[in-house]
Amino acid sequence: MTTAPPHRWVVVADSPFLPASGGGEREHEGFVAAAVAEGLVAALVVPVDDPPVADGPDYDLDAIDALVAPAPVIRTPRRRSALAALSLRTPYVVASRPVPADLVDRVRTAVPDADAVVVFSHKVSRLGQTLAEGLGVPAVLRHHNLEGPYHRALAAASRPPKSWVIGLEARRIDADERRLERSSWLTGIADISSADAQVRAARSRVPVASVPSFAAGSVTRPEEAARRRDPVPTVVFVGALDVLTNHDAVRWFAEQVWPAVRDRGPDGVRWQVVGRRPTEEVRRLVAATPGAELHPDVPDPAEYLRGAWVAVNPAVSGSGVNIKLVEYLALGVPVVSTRRGMAGIGLDPGADLEVRDDPAAFADAVLGLLADPKAADRLGAAGQTTAGRILDVRASLRALAELLTG
Repeated sequence: MTTAPPHRWVVVADSPFLPASGGGEREHEGFVAAAVAEGLVAALVVPVDDPPVADGPDYDLDAIDALVAPAPVIRTPRRRSALAALSLRTPYVVASRPVPADLVDRVRTAVPDADAVVVFSHKVSRLGQTLAEGLGVPAVLRHHNLEGPYHRALAAASRPPKSWVIGLEARRIDADERRLERSSWLTGIADISSADAQVRAARSRVPVASVPSFAAGSVTRPEEAARRRDPVPTVVFVGALDVLTNHDAVRWFAEQVWPAVRDRGPDGVRWQVVGRRPTEEVRRLVAATPGAELHPDVPDPAEYLRGAWVAVNPAVSGSGVNIKLVEYLALGVPVVSTRRGMAGIGLDPGADLEVRDDPAAFADAVLGLLADPKAADRLGAAGQTTAGRILDVRASLRALAELLTG
């Protein structure tokens, strides 16, 4: 007798995610929207700062309510106190999302027929474990990256004392991830990156699968018009500009690639740097770079991508799947990336995108696409087709359901 897969999921988000201004938020949005469309979301649990953090993100909780309606949104507290960072074992990103004593009762009352828990990142693993064990249902943990290596990369890109703090957090996260990989309450772990899934599967007692990114679903909608190349030759970078790995990418491109593109490219070529919460360092760097423009905190970064002649993904640090690349491909924009930037997705360099690690070669690839719009369009269309095949959200939802079934 075949057991039907769970179909009433309690989804545990790691933070409010609308408006979706960063890759992780767009991954959340794409997943939740896809699961809602398939009737799978019974309830959404989300940690919320109360009161809001000064100078923090301006989240739209009403938009989240509307996205999942009629399913309820159950809010839990977010605690960003220094005490949450003092544990030698529990990562700050986990400790700052405490489990309310009445969480299971609240969820059981709201959705008595819930039959699974989907935990959207290890940051809310304690919330997910409490719900899975309290409700007696299977649970899957969705990982964005191998978080320990990712945080070690952030530490390496920082200066003391910040690097020491992030390094300690990386060690705590490493240990926490290993603990989760031995957990009896999990029926599966779903990594975005195929490379990360391979590493994790070799050491995990919990079944591991690669389930590709849902972020494409947050940028491709039926009502969207086709790309409209801007009259001005335009190179675009999109990313969260308060993230150290994106600092590295912007600096590398600005200092080692862009001068050659501007010197040898078409008249008036410009580079648009688009993203949320740019740091002062990013602001100074872009302001000092001839031909570069900063577009901070825009409502919809995809508007800039639709006009781009070329999108660049100059990742030189970090790990895991680069969500900005998913978004570039989903919109059919021709892309030049480093090899690090395309890791874990399964793309074909030269067919789906151009891949270069040497700065001079990277500049040559950008210049080639700027000089030949027809070739650029063919590359963008090929990448979009491959992305549509790999990033099929319904197939990814089925993969999660299979992990939940065990």
